[in-house]
Amino acid sequence: MSITAQTPGAGTPDERELAYRALVRATRGLGLPQELAYVMSGELKSAKAMRQMTTYLMSAHPGSVEEVIDEMLAIVQNRNTWIEHQMREQSNARVTAWYNRPDRPSEDFDDPKDIL
Repeated sequence: MSITAQTPGAGTPDERELAYRALVRATRGLGLPQELAYVMSGELKSAKAMRQMTTYLMSAHPGSVEEVIDEMLAIVQNRNTWIEHQMREQSNARVTAWYNRPDRPSEDFDDPKDIL
């Protein structure tokens, strides 16, 4: 059961597909159903996050589905935090660029007429 398309014309699986396959192998290696790997890949979304999850499954050998899901949620939260951080940085950069634009009128606060 594949959740991603292959690279057009190449005939080889893309990075996300390879990460998904590794996640399935690691999940099944713990005796958990393949459907769990499918659901996790949908939540994790990126190949990097799936590789992190695969590494966790292969090294930690969690004893329950709850431990697996807890780790998956932690990875998702870390990714979301990183995305929000990047968005804030971009927003701050745009505001700074707006403030530093060359056509911005000068602010001369020494003129008493400008005081309300």
